Amino acid sequence: MPRSCSWDIPYIGTSRDGRYYVEGPSRSSPRIAETDSAQAAVAMVIDRLPPGCGPAFIGNAAELAAYEKATDCG
Repeated sequence: MPRSCSWDIPYIGTSRDGRYYVEGPSRSSPRIAETDSAQAAVAMVIDRLPPGCGPAFIGNAAELAAYEKATDCG
């Protein structure tokens, strides 16, 4: 089953030199920052989570809709 992604939060990548960078929320967004620390990169993402952001959901759009309906989240 194909997976889809939402682009509503920044993401972390690694550079060839081993540093971490934070970009997003979309692939066309500018780089937010670079750091030597994975923990610092995670903190940057957490600081930029949208209000009411819950845990990640692994699944496609239909699975997410079914989950939201079953749990009264939607």
